[in-house]
Amino acid sequence: MRRINTTPPRTANGPTVAPMKSAGVSLRDREMRRSAARKRKALMDVAILAVAAMLVAGLLVAWNATRATGTESVSALVAAENASIDRDPTPIFATYRSLPLRLPVPAESLTEIAFHQASGKSALSMETSLPDADMTAAGENRGTPKTTTASNDTVVLEAQVLRMWRSNRSGEPDTAADVGAAPGTIVYAPVSGTVIGVKKYWLYGEYEDYEIHIQPEGWPEVDCVLIHIDNIRISVGDRVTGGVTPVAEIRLLSDRVDHQIGAYTSDGGDHVHIQLNQLDEPGKFDMIDGS
Repeated sequence: MRRINTTPPRTANGPTVAPMKSAGVSLRDREMRRSAARKRKALMDVAILAVAAMLVAGLLVAWNATRATGTESVSALVAAENASIDRDPTPIFATYRSLPLRLPVPAESLTEIAFHQASGKSALSMETSLPDADMTAAGENRGTPKTTTASNDTVVLEAQVLRMWRSNRSGEPDTAADVGAAPGTIVYAPVSGTVIGVKKYWLYGEYEDYEIHIQPEGWPEVDCVLIHIDNIRISVGDRVTGGVTPVAEIRLLSDRVDHQIGAYTSDGGDHVHIQLNQLDEPGKFDMIDGS
């Protein structure tokens, strides 16, 4: 085997050690590798934080969707329900000038429609093309005949309306409408517009009830009010479509309240009360006073 002499050359003062020519290159390579490693670690940290933020956001959305009850978080449920609706709106039963009011319950669930005076002074008069019922016959028969027909792909209600009088009120006799149906029946928005108020109140100061306020589209001076309802399905700011969007259910009150319309129906007369109030300023409305 050939031996290679690795002894450095000597001088008079001893061996001379020459530096390795590659030493500088090795140090630069090492620094570059360390820099690249630091960059990769920084990028990995950012990626981990981004994934963690996405996971937290997803968990918060899921938690918010499942934790709420009552009127909370129902907007998402209503939006999903509305998206799945594929049917014609309910028939028109009344108007205010050119504003149509659609039946707030399914036509097949309707018991009676009764007009009477509203308690508030700002209530507006409604008109209807439906004929007035014979009140004596309606009381004896506990109801009036009603049906629906199709005309030009539109469902038309054929019915009569009751005219009830309340001596303790001084308003016009067509400023409120009681639309009867069994408790638990779905209540639809009577008009298209935006929900501007949802609140619990006490009917006659004794019975729990809810009120919904809807700003009809194109009618900033009008507030459509619904009461005697339960299981609210909408929230303030929701967009509703008349005769299509479910907003609540008929509340059972006939076991505690003697409904006037009950004298003309075969049940206790449970119903949704509808009235249109004049607004002095758009969006500024008065809550029900409980009377």
